[in-house]
Amino acid sequence: MAPVTLEETGAFRGYLVLDHAYQLEILQNRGHVWTRDSRWYRDFAEGALPDHPLIPQIAYRRSRLYAEGMEHSRLSSPGNKALAKIDLLRTRTLIEDLAEQLIASFFPAEGPGEWNEADILDQYALQLPLLVMMRLMGMDEASALATGTAIHEMLSGGPGAHRAAADLDVRMRALVEEKQRAPGPDLVSWMHHYNRQMEQPLDAHELSEDVWLQIVCGRGGSNTWICNTVLELLTNPELNSDVIAGRCQMEEAMNRVMWVNAPVQNLIGRWATQDTTLGSYPINCGDMAIICLAATGGDPMMMSTSFDVSRTNRSHLAWGAGSHGCPVPDLATLIVRTGLEVLWNRLPGMRLAVPKESLAWDLPYMARSPTALPVIFPYPPTSPMNGQQWTAQHRFLSNPPRPISTERKEQPSEPQGRLPLWRSLVAWWPKR
Repeated sequence: MAPVTLEETGAFRGYLVLDHAYQLEILQNRGHVWTRDSRWYRDFAEGALPDHPLIPQIAYRRSRLYAEGMEHSRLSSPGNKALAKIDLLRTRTLIEDLAEQLIASFFPAEGPGEWNEADILDQYALQLPLLVMMRLMGMDEASALATGTAIHEMLSGGPGAHRAAADLDVRMRALVEEKQRAPGPDLVSWMHHYNRQMEQPLDAHELSEDVWLQIVCGRGGSNTWICNTVLELLTNPELNSDVIAGRCQMEEAMNRVMWVNAPVQNLIGRWATQDTTLGSYPINCGDMAIICLAATGGDPMMMSTSFDVSRTNRSHLAWGAGSHGCPVPDLATLIVRTGLEVLWNRLPGMRLAVPKESLAWDLPYMARSPTALPVIFPYPPTSPMNGQQWTAQHRFLSNPPRPISTERKEQPSEPQGRLPLWRSLVAWWPKR
């Protein structure tokens, strides 16, 4: 345990939890001592916090993220049941198609040179998870463009963050209302289906909050996980050769990164609901705990075996634990693994464009990655594919059953004809 502050004045404070056992104790919360409800944060409630980019990200919202007990179960139910309907095999095809289109955008329009350069973070890792999640939600191209812009601005923490957050709320509400009128083979439509079956259904605001949360969390640490795995492979020749030769699966290389360069360094947002102790520290009601996932890789109790535990040990807490653990780690793993496999297959010979020591890093309040990851690569032996046309055959969810109603409704579900190709969306993003 270590008492810390998150900014210079010392007002934004908490306890950094470094020990794996204490981290698990807080996350599992079997003693019902800890909560995700930020209204318990004493300094926040007393107005003692300074202006800080993290404040909007911990401010209370009426969503599963800040709920506990039966209310958390109610708010989580439609979204979790909808996520369970995803066909992961068909979703992999979607991810591959998007990844191919992003890689095709690395090459200049006037023709590739002998060596080409791209920023893997900005042109690939930041985009792929977000594009996948927006497509799973059933967004059309125009909505995805606007939503992507709002999310980028909100998470940047700049002067436009509050306006972008408000814009995102409006867009999520519009998406929820649209899918209620015209359901299709997407997550939001299935959320409506399961919500209608509940004794205490979610209202439109609560559904919108869960859609917002799924998109942002789906982007979450996945982009940093892609970026940090690429960096580890390009700076660890032994691991890279093992992956290329098939002696190590890509997923094992990803698991190693969870230990040596955790994509999400800190989970900020657990508050004590009563006076307690943790380690040798007395914790007062309203104190904040920060789960330091980055410290786990340095814990001698976790890394004390003779074999490469960072490849085989999956006891890291990147997915959280307890009721607030990630509901679909398989989907996040699929997005990252597929994105990495396509990248490695399409761009053999890729290497860092600058020395590792010269990379600049973001402040790791939560996630930690370089501010940019420039790479160079020779023109591949086969031209990058442009991706399949995005037509109705890309089905990763079935249509939900139509709601029973005596009112006359328009014919269903799936948009007629060809869906948007989204090529302009993929081409636009690297210019942001």
